[in-house]
Amino acid sequence: MDIISEILELFGAAYLGDFSKYMFQSGAYSSVFYVMLLLPIIVAFVYYVVLDHILLAQLRKWLFIGAGTSAVAALIGVIIAHQKIESHTFGNNILDAGIGSGEFLSFGFIVFAYSALFFFIASIILKSFSSRSRNIPF
Repeated sequence: MDIISEILELFGAAYLGDFSKYMFQSGAYSSVFYVMLLLPIIVAFVYYVVLDHILLAQLRKWLFIGAGTSAVAALIGVIIAHQKIESHTFGNNILDAGIGSGEFLSFGFIVFAYSALFFFIASIILKSFSSRSRNIPF
């Protein structure tokens, strides 16, 4: 779990103080990481293997699907983070955690970026299994 927290904190470059501390103490990093990793892989699999439709074989649609997937992963990540931190602070009688919306926004952006990266990598791997979308993203 320590390596997962390092990855999501950009190896210390995006350490968010109390937010990162409570995320680590509540164990929220692993849940967010699995969503951030699995959701783009599943969507890319569905795009290239299950659907594999000629109407989806356009770069613009691939970008839209990738951005949408990353946005959903970021939203789920922020919701998980909020719930886990709230549960942890409530359980430990911490009245003011000192966490603002800026920390959640920054964390959501990090999750979005990693999800987009995982979607791109999954696309590169899975596009060889597609007959119609073989040339997407390039």
